[in-house]
Amino acid sequence: MRILAAVVILLAIGCFSLYSASSYRSLITEGDPTGLWRGQLKGYLLGGVFLVVGACVPPRRWFEVGAIPLWFGVTLLLLASIFTPLGVRVNDANRWLEMGFRFQPSEMAKFTVPLATIALTGIWRFDRKKGREMTIWRGICLATGLVGIPVLVTFYQPDFGTALFILVLGVVPLLRWEEVLHRFFLVWISLVLPLFYFKVKDRWPEMQERFMAMFSPQDVPQVWTALQAVGSGGVTGKGVGLATSKNLYLPSEYSDFIFAVFAEETGFIGVLGLIALYMLILVAGWRLSKRVEDQDLACLARVLTLAITAQAAFNMMVNLALAPTKGIPLPFFSHGSTGLVVFMGMTGVLLAISRSRGREELTSR
Repeated sequence: MRILAAVVILLAIGCFSLYSASSYRSLITEGDPTGLWRGQLKGYLLGGVFLVVGACVPPRRWFEVGAIPLWFGVTLLLLASIFTPLGVRVNDANRWLEMGFRFQPSEMAKFTVPLATIALTGIWRFDRKKGREMTIWRGICLATGLVGIPVLVTFYQPDFGTALFILVLGVVPLLRWEEVLHRFFLVWISLVLPLFYFKVKDRWPEMQERFMAMFSPQDVPQVWTALQAVGSGGVTGKGVGLATSKNLYLPSEYSDFIFAVFAEETGFIGVLGLIALYMLILVAGWRLSKRVEDQDLACLARVLTLAITAQAAFNMMVNLALAPTKGIPLPFFSHGSTGLVVFMGMTGVLLAISRSRGREELTSR
């Protein structure tokens, strides 16, 4: 399958790129150039397990059995990251949980929130046992809770970029139920905007600086350094391992700005190849959603494809000063085991959907 081939190639390139981007910082901070890279190995191994699980589980099981337990589980983990001692605060944000290993629950919400809203607009919307459709107001209440709670908790951490991304992924399935979608936005505008104002007003100077990167990148050091790195790569690049920006000139060179290091080392040709791989996932995922007759699975295919490719596009745009700076990692490249595992699991689910033939029958009647 094209999606699997593209992901395997991205993982292989990303593995080498992560070692190259992180080696100097690891050498300086830990005395071992493989320190950060070795920490990511567990993500590759666990991600492989999730890919296999996602590929083997019948895809409709995620709606019939998994939607509610997964949503509740991830939401509780999000709350625990803020309101329990298990939460780890880094860079003024409670995004991580420490439970013998460190992970980000918000990355998991990128799968569980749209999964729940697909179930809402699909199998929950029409009660087959009673032969009636869910009322619009009940749908609005459920949609507001299923999307709103994880988004608001992520926003409160604070992680504004991830919260917005989860919101978009959760809203996409609501396009299938327009009456609920319209009223959902009215609820959000009336209730959430005031909360947004009170949360953001104290951080407004910081947010202005993030948006300034799009108009005056020279005034935002990390973005200006990233642009210089990308430009210095030229057509063919400086060669793998030869980037200078990774030598502590560029912050988060192994995570948010790994694309700039990759562009410096591989040049315009390498960037074109990278974009082509993500485009292959986008086109193959879109065609898959058109081919599958089961509308729930088609919607899930669209959302998972969007989650991978839209995040990749946003990360590249940040590196090129085309979007406000935000800590959105590059899928299959950036350091961070939670995101890697989640995206590999999404790939497995896409593989399972690709094996679907026609509309699957619900087993829970």
